[in-house]
Amino acid sequence: MNIISVIGSGMLGVNQITTEGFSVIQSVDRVLWIGDIAGLKEYLSQHEILHEDLSYLYEDGGVDINNYTRIIQHIKNVLTECKHVALIVPGHPRIGVTIVQLLQKLSQDGTFTFHCYPGISSFDAMINDIGIDPLEEGGSILDVNRLIIYDYAMDPCVNYFIYHVCSIGNANTDYSSPQASNKVKYLKSKLLKHYPANTPLFLLSASTKNGQCADKLQGELSDIETLLSKVTYRHTLFIPSSLPSKDRVNFEFLKEINAY
Repeated sequence: MNIISVIGSGMLGVNQITTEGFSVIQSVDRVLWIGDIAGLKEYLSQHEILHEDLSYLYEDGGVDINNYTRIIQHIKNVLTECKHVALIVPGHPRIGVTIVQLLQKLSQDGTFTFHCYPGISSFDAMINDIGIDPLEEGGSILDVNRLIIYDYAMDPCVNYFIYHVCSIGNANTDYSSPQASNKVKYLKSKLLKHYPANTPLFLLSASTKNGQCADKLQGELSDIETLLSKVTYRHTLFIPSSLPSKDRVNFEFLKEINAY
């Protein structure tokens, strides 16, 4: 049975690929990757591992699903020539990487075996960059389009990390100018149901190179259009938590904790 192994490269390329990930890379017939993964091409060339960057198949301005279909077909073609293929993706393969879910679904017909190996995610990097423990104040990771479509209830006492704010209501891959077709008004309307207009918002982008500073842009909900005019495909919208009102505190339970 042929094998496709997806490996997360973390945020800093070869400096954050796990030992397990490198073990798989060194055992495959060919390595494919998508995106800017620092040091990967040099590493593969040095170790004489056959490799190919598939970024050229990701058409700027194309429809997302068409890009994924084109890349997956290429991977399947490679798999006819190789027993074991590795696909390296930035971050963690299970966080916001649609092609990983599509490959897993395709594997269910038994034509190939699918494996997935984790990496350090953008979420890991962001909570480290801003210095919070998401368990203390809560942490919710959401896709912006699902947030709007399903009108999820939001609790301002919880930290929110809203992904894909470069593609609000837009199925095109406008990589070079994501703000051009971004339908920000729908997100603004949704957030105003749960937050006052002066709520601080942040665009966060974890560093992808050693020594590079993480990106952190600030604005207010009332002027979210200006903030998101600076959005890139690397940004996540962060809404920090606020303290709950006194009437929400379970003082009886608090006494139980303080008794120790």
